[in-house]
Amino acid sequence: MDDFQLNFETFFRERVKEKGLTLKKIADMTGISLVHLESMARGDFEHMPSAPYFRGYLLRLSRVLDFNADEWWEEIKKEGIARVSGPLDALPRNRFVRKSPAKFIILGIIGVAIVAYAVFQVPRMFGRPELKLTFPAQNPYVTSSSTITLAGTVKGADALYLNGEPVTINVSEGSWQKTVLLGGDAPNTYQITAKKFLGGQVDITEQVIYQAPAGASSTASSTATSSVPEGHAGSETVPIP
Repeated sequence: MDDFQLNFETFFRERVKEKGLTLKKIADMTGISLVHLESMARGDFEHMPSAPYFRGYLLRLSRVLDFNADEWWEEIKKEGIARVSGPLDALPRNRFVRKSPAKFIILGIIGVAIVAYAVFQVPRMFGRPELKLTFPAQNPYVTSSSTITLAGTVKGADALYLNGEPVTINVSEGSWQKTVLLGGDAPNTYQITAKKFLGGQVDITEQVIYQAPAGASSTASSTATSSVPEGHAGSETVPIP
């Protein structure tokens, strides 16, 4: 028998029985409230939601009860049993979803902020550091002391090394110093390297010659040789090609 010879409530009850289901089970499977399913089974369409929701219910039920929702929707519209809420009734997803430009404006503002931040950070991230050796000021430097404290300033560097060993940078003052032990008559060579993580690096090479004192007179002479005027800053900067 043609399904459309039956009214919808009769068709609905028979289809539920054929599938061996209960209204409670169908409610769990479709998310449709049990009250609305009972109204459908009784033919009480006055208390059903408006047409867009009713049609949505049909689509969900058709997947469980295996019927053509579109054909039954046309039949229901002919019978006039679906409550119409307006001349432009459609499924809820078409009627109520609005595309607000607000989120696009917010995303645009965030994008501009990220770009601006990146532009300002480029010099800091990709530039070259500035490195100076303030003591000793001479190169090579001769001293009678068995130790020497190399000191200088650095700016815009992420790391500083002395002969490959890390050197602590005083971030607040931009200064650094490192005490080293001297030995032998041959020059002691020290390479100071300032590196930027994503940028270049700058090197300074300093030679220090240790001359052990032979007596009191040589000690005095050596001490005079090793004295350097305070605040005299060297500026030898050798960038790596």
